[in-house]
Amino acid sequence: MSGRWWVGVAAGVALGLGAVVAVETATDEASAQGRVVVSAEQLRINQKISQAAVRRVNAAARDIDALGAAAPIFAASSGAIGSTLLRGRGAVSVQRVDVGSYRVRFSRNIAACSWSATPATDAPPVPDVFSIRLALDTTDVARTQLIVRTSGANGQFIDGGFHVQVFC
Repeated sequence: MSGRWWVGVAAGVALGLGAVVAVETATDEASAQGRVVVSAEQLRINQKISQAAVRRVNAAARDIDALGAAAPIFAASSGAIGSTLLRGRGAVSVQRVDVGSYRVRFSRNIAACSWSATPATDAPPVPDVFSIRLALDTTDVARTQLIVRTSGANGQFIDGGFHVQVFC
């Protein structure tokens, strides 16, 4: 059987050639009707368009890399007694100071940033928090902390989970 390997090769070549002929026959009529002639000038224009697109993509990639240092940072807390930072990016810690009062520390100065917070929880029920107030912790010389206050519908401070987002 080792002497008949050429039969398999010949069969494979015949099948391959048959497939090529079938494809050529099927596409011959369509390509004959719509032949397009491209001039050297048109090719140069297409090349310039492609080069410009590559430059734009590279510039966008540089912009995205530069944004990395100013990417939004966030912190999530359950708000419970003894609660800590559940998760976050650029967040160092969450400390419950008193009922409905928390100190959230970030890894960089956030004094010139915009802050936002929402009542949140990782599991039902939906939090009873009615409002959240934020302020920069002015006792922190490094300006890396926010004070978060959570209150119920009646205005009383209550412990509640929250998410804080910081955009610089």
